[in-house]
Amino acid sequence: MNRIFDEEKGGRVLAFGAHPDDLEVGAGGLLARLSDEGADVYMAIVSIPNRAEERRVEARASAELIGADLFILHEEKQCRVEDIPMHELVRRMDQLVGDIRPDLVITHSAHDLHWDHSLVNRATVSALRRTPCDLLAFLSSPEMNAQARSVGQCFADISKTMDKKIEAISAHKSQLSRLDLESSRDLARAMGRISGYQYAEAYEVLRVRI
Repeated sequence: MNRIFDEEKGGRVLAFGAHPDDLEVGAGGLLARLSDEGADVYMAIVSIPNRAEERRVEARASAELIGADLFILHEEKQCRVEDIPMHELVRRMDQLVGDIRPDLVITHSAHDLHWDHSLVNRATVSALRRTPCDLLAFLSSPEMNAQARSVGQCFADISKTMDKKIEAISAHKSQLSRLDLESSRDLARAMGRISGYQYAEAYEVLRVRI
Protein backbone atom coordinates (compact mmCIF):
# COMPACT_ATOMS: atom_id res chain seq x y z
CA MET A 1 0.00 0.00 0.00
CA ASN A 2 1.45 3.37 -0.99
CA ARG A 3 0.82 6.64 0.86
CA ILE A 4 -2.93 6.85 1.49
CA PHE A 5 -3.29 10.53 2.15
CA ASP A 6 -2.10 13.75 0.59
CA GLU A 7 1.33 14.78 1.94
CA GLU A 8 0.03 18.09 3.27
CA LYS A 9 -3.34 17.01 4.67
CA GLY A 10 -2.36 13.90 6.63
CA GLY A 11 -5.93 12.63 6.91
CA ARG A 12 -7.98 11.13 9.74
CA VAL A 13 -7.93 7.42 10.57
CA LEU A 14 -10.40 5.67 12.88
CA ALA A 15 -9.82 2.05 13.92
CA PHE A 16 -12.38 -0.08 15.76
CA GLY A 17 -11.25 -3.04 17.86
CA ALA A 18 -13.39 -5.32 19.98
CA HIS A 19 -11.02 -5.45 22.98
CA PRO A 20 -7.68 -4.02 24.12
CA ASP A 21 -4.77 -5.49 22.07
CA ASP A 22 -6.89 -6.48 19.03
CA LEU A 23 -5.93 -3.40 17.02
CA GLU A 24 -2.24 -3.70 17.84
CA VAL A 25 -2.11 -7.35 16.77
CA GLY A 26 -4.14 -6.88 13.60
CA ALA A 27 -3.31 -3.34 12.46
CA GLY A 28 -0.69 -1.87 14.78
CA GLY A 29 1.95 -1.54 12.08
CA LEU A 30 -0.25 0.41 9.67
CA LEU A 31 -1.71 2.63 12.40
CA ALA A 32 1.80 3.53 13.59
CA ARG A 33 2.94 4.16 10.03
CA LEU A 34 0.01 6.46 9.26
CA SER A 35 0.61 8.37 12.49
CA ASP A 36 4.28 8.78 11.56
CA GLU A 37 3.19 10.07 8.13
CA GLY A 38 1.12 12.83 9.71
CA ALA A 39 -2.37 11.34 9.93
CA ASP A 40 -4.57 11.91 12.98
CA VAL A 41 -5.09 8.37 14.26
CA TYR A 42 -7.89 7.35 16.64
CA MET A 43 -8.19 3.89 18.23
CA ALA A 44 -11.65 2.93 19.51
CA ILE A 45 -12.00 -0.09 21.79
CA VAL A 46 -15.55 -1.38 22.10
CA SER A 47 -15.35 -3.21 25.45
CA ILE A 48 -13.04 -4.52 28.15
CA PRO A 49 -14.09 -8.04 29.18
CA ASN A 50 -11.88 -8.48 32.28
CA ARG A 51 -9.27 -6.80 34.52
CA ALA A 52 -10.78 -3.51 33.41
CA GLU A 53 -8.57 -0.93 35.13
CA GLU A 54 -5.35 -2.79 34.39
CA ARG A 55 -6.22 -3.28 30.73
CA ARG A 56 -7.38 0.34 30.40
CA VAL A 57 -3.94 1.53 31.53
CA GLU A 58 -2.25 -0.88 29.11
CA ALA A 59 -4.44 0.29 26.23
CA ARG A 60 -3.55 3.93 26.87
CA ALA A 61 0.16 3.14 26.97
CA SER A 62 -0.10 1.18 23.73
CA ALA A 63 -2.04 3.92 21.93
CA GLU A 64 0.60 6.44 23.02
CA LEU A 65 3.33 4.28 21.48
CA ILE A 66 1.41 4.13 18.21
CA GLY A 67 0.73 7.87 18.29
CA ALA A 68 -3.05 7.54 18.50
CA ASP A 69 -5.85 9.00 20.60
CA LEU A 70 -7.79 6.32 22.48
CA PHE A 71 -11.54 5.95 22.97
CA ILE A 72 -13.30 3.22 24.96
CA LEU A 73 -16.90 3.03 23.78
CA HIS A 74 -18.30 1.04 26.70
CA GLU A 75 -16.46 2.02 29.88
CA GLU A 76 -19.42 1.70 32.24
CA LYS A 77 -18.71 -1.93 33.14
CA GLN A 78 -16.75 -5.02 32.19
CA CYS A 79 -18.47 -6.85 29.36
CA ARG A 80 -18.04 -8.57 26.03
CA VAL A 81 -19.20 -7.03 22.77
CA GLU A 82 -22.03 -9.57 22.57
CA ASP A 83 -23.42 -8.14 25.85
CA ILE A 84 -24.02 -4.75 24.22
CA PRO A 85 -27.25 -4.41 22.21
CA MET A 86 -26.34 -3.94 18.53
CA HIS A 87 -28.42 -0.76 18.21
CA GLU A 88 -26.54 0.78 21.16
CA LEU A 89 -23.16 -0.21 19.74
CA VAL A 90 -24.02 1.30 16.35
CA ARG A 91 -25.28 4.47 18.07
CA ARG A 92 -21.99 4.96 19.88
CA MET A 93 -20.01 4.28 16.71
CA ASP A 94 -22.27 6.68 14.80
CA GLN A 95 -21.48 9.44 17.28
CA LEU A 96 -17.72 8.87 17.08
CA VAL A 97 -17.74 8.68 13.27
CA GLY A 98 -19.74 11.93 13.17
CA ASP A 99 -17.28 13.67 15.48
CA ILE A 100 -14.11 12.49 13.70
CA ARG A 101 -15.32 12.33 10.08
CA PRO A 102 -12.60 9.83 9.12
CA ASP A 103 -11.01 9.44 5.71
CA LEU A 104 -10.12 5.81 6.48
CA VAL A 105 -11.74 3.33 8.87
CA ILE A 106 -10.09 0.06 9.86
CA THR A 107 -12.10 -2.70 11.56
CA HIS A 108 -12.32 -6.43 12.16
CA SER A 109 -13.08 -8.80 9.31
CA ALA A 110 -16.52 -10.38 9.04
CA HIS A 111 -14.64 -13.66 8.49
CA ASP A 112 -12.96 -13.54 11.90
CA LEU A 113 -13.80 -16.65 13.90
CA HIS A 114 -14.08 -14.68 17.17
CA TRP A 115 -17.76 -13.80 17.56
CA ASP A 116 -17.10 -10.42 19.23
CA HIS A 117 -14.80 -9.47 16.34
CA SER A 118 -17.37 -10.24 13.68
CA LEU A 119 -19.99 -8.26 15.64
CA VAL A 120 -17.70 -5.22 15.56
CA ASN A 121 -17.41 -5.60 11.79
CA ARG A 122 -21.18 -5.65 11.43
CA ALA A 123 -21.64 -2.59 13.64
CA THR A 124 -18.87 -0.67 11.84
CA VAL A 125 -20.38 -1.26 8.40
CA SER A 126 -23.76 -0.12 9.72
CA ALA A 127 -22.31 3.01 11.36
CA LEU A 128 -20.61 3.98 8.07
CA ARG A 129 -23.75 3.65 5.95
CA ARG A 130 -23.85 7.39 5.21
CA THR A 131 -20.16 8.24 5.62
CA PRO A 132 -17.88 8.60 2.58
CA CYS A 133 -14.59 6.99 3.59
CA ASP A 134 -12.28 4.12 2.74
CA LEU A 135 -12.76 0.92 4.75
CA LEU A 136 -10.27 -1.88 5.42
CA ALA A 137 -10.69 -5.03 7.52
CA PHE A 138 -8.10 -7.16 9.33
CA LEU A 139 -7.93 -10.54 11.01
CA SER A 140 -6.81 -10.29 14.62
CA SER A 141 -4.90 -13.26 16.07
CA PRO A 142 -4.39 -14.71 12.55
CA GLU A 143 -3.07 -18.04 13.88
CA MET A 144 -6.56 -18.63 15.31
CA ASN A 145 -8.19 -17.89 11.96
CA ALA A 146 -6.66 -20.60 9.79
CA GLN A 147 -10.08 -21.32 8.27
CA ALA A 148 -10.66 -17.73 7.15
CA ARG A 149 -11.51 -17.45 3.47
CA SER A 150 -8.81 -14.98 2.43
CA VAL A 151 -5.42 -13.73 3.54
CA GLY A 152 -6.15 -10.23 2.28
CA GLN A 153 -6.65 -8.21 -0.86
CA CYS A 154 -4.07 -5.53 -0.17
CA PHE A 155 -0.85 -5.28 1.78
CA ALA A 156 0.49 -2.42 3.89
CA ASP A 157 4.25 -1.98 4.14
CA ILE A 158 5.08 -1.84 7.86
CA SER A 159 8.84 -2.38 7.55
CA LYS A 160 9.59 0.91 9.34
CA THR A 161 7.03 0.36 12.12
CA MET A 162 7.36 -3.38 12.77
CA ASP A 163 9.31 -2.80 15.99
CA LYS A 164 6.76 -0.21 17.13
CA LYS A 165 3.96 -2.74 16.50
CA ILE A 166 5.75 -5.27 18.72
CA GLU A 167 6.26 -2.59 21.39
CA ALA A 168 2.56 -1.71 21.28
CA ILE A 169 1.52 -5.35 21.64
CA SER A 170 4.01 -5.78 24.49
CA ALA A 171 2.36 -2.89 26.38
CA HIS A 172 -0.53 -5.29 27.08
CA LYS A 173 1.46 -7.01 29.81
CA SER A 174 -1.55 -8.80 31.32
CA GLN A 175 -2.12 -10.59 28.02
CA LEU A 176 1.43 -11.53 27.05
CA SER A 177 0.99 -15.15 28.08
CA ARG A 178 -1.37 -15.64 25.14
CA LEU A 179 0.15 -13.11 22.72
CA ASP A 180 2.98 -14.70 20.75
CA LEU A 181 5.18 -11.77 19.75
CA GLU A 182 7.38 -13.86 17.47
CA SER A 183 4.27 -15.18 15.73
CA SER A 184 3.28 -11.58 14.93
CA ARG A 185 6.72 -10.88 13.51
CA ASP A 186 6.80 -14.14 11.56
CA LEU A 187 3.38 -13.44 10.02
CA ALA A 188 4.40 -9.90 9.02
CA ARG A 189 7.57 -11.29 7.46
CA ALA A 190 5.52 -13.87 5.50
CA MET A 191 3.08 -11.21 4.29
CA GLY A 192 6.10 -9.14 3.28
CA ARG A 193 7.46 -11.96 1.15
CA ILE A 194 4.11 -12.14 -0.67
CA SER A 195 3.98 -8.39 -1.26
CA GLY A 196 7.64 -7.52 -1.76
CA TYR A 197 8.27 -5.76 1.56
CA GLN A 198 10.40 -6.69 4.55
CA TYR A 199 7.29 -6.73 6.76
CA ALA A 200 3.62 -6.23 5.86
CA GLU A 201 0.06 -6.50 7.18
CA ALA A 202 -2.74 -7.94 5.04
CA TYR A 203 -6.17 -6.32 4.72
CA GLU A 204 -9.49 -6.98 3.05
CA VAL A 205 -10.64 -4.05 0.96
CA LEU A 206 -14.27 -3.33 1.83
CA ARG A 207 -14.44 0.16 0.31
CA VAL A 208 -11.88 2.27 -1.52
CA ARG A 209 -12.55 5.55 -3.32
CA ILE A 210 -10.47 6.16 -6.43
